[in-house]
Amino acid sequence: MNIRGGWTAALLASGVLGGCHLGGGGSGKAPTGQVVATVGDREITLRELNAETPPVTNPDPLARKSAQLTALENIVARTVLAKAAVDQGVDKTPEFTLMKQRALDTLLAQSLESKIAGQVPKVTRDDADRFIVAHPDIFSQRKVWSIDQLRMARPSDPTIIKRLEPLKTLPDIEALLKQEKIPFQHSTGNLDAVGADPRMIDAITKLPPGEVFVIPSNDALLVNQIKDTKIVPFTGPQSLDYATQVVTRQRTSDAVQRQVSAMFAKAKPSVHFNNDYVPPTGAAPGALAPATK
Repeated sequence: MNIRGGWTAALLASGVLGGCHLGGGGSGKAPTGQVVATVGDREITLRELNAETPPVTNPDPLARKSAQLTALENIVARTVLAKAAVDQGVDKTPEFTLMKQRALDTLLAQSLESKIAGQVPKVTRDDADRFIVAHPDIFSQRKVWSIDQLRMARPSDPTIIKRLEPLKTLPDIEALLKQEKIPFQHSTGNLDAVGADPRMIDAITKLPPGEVFVIPSNDALLVNQIKDTKIVPFTGPQSLDYATQVVTRQRTSDAVQRQVSAMFAKAKPSVHFNNDYVPPTGAAPGALAPATK
């Protein structure tokens, strides 16, 4: 947890600050209409409240009202603390200026991504049906593999990766890891084609029998070898819903990547680095590193 801001955030999330007698104490006129509360001159609107109220699955209106009141208490508490911070000049500090700019840039980038995603055409029934036909290993011939697996931290030494590449069996890989004193965990499990990246499933089905394959997982590497394959067909309405979700994610990801890449390409001429901080060519996301001449 970030000690500077973490305690306040945790207290707000737990509702502790929301119960600090913040309601009903003022002598001014009660807000009406779309204004649900005021803190000094600051108006908290119904739209703001709805945006911060978590979804309630319980159809009971009292449950919805309770969630709204909890959210409103948190907004009011946060507003009081924010005003106190301004009164104490916290908003004038260099540290706050940096955090504010970072937060603003992050929110703008996320909002842009959401805007692009919202413009992706809706997936039709025909789109989903074509996806199902094109991926039998996920649907009509759905694969559920029993696997042996080695889990290891991603080696920082690139030569280790090079030495692992030609190895074809888990025992050979395990022997190298032991030789280099690299910690690992050996386990067994299942890999279901449903829920996995379709591109990965296509690649796995094209491997020779017994071939090991690696799945990156954050800072870890999962080295796998198939022991057994079961066919468990995935059909019916659930399969259609799943196909629709996967195609939607793929189209959204492609649209975001395509537009972001175009934005980076357009911005590249305006990006200039201090000579002491020039990133390697191709290392910066979106290819913003200086082009080779």
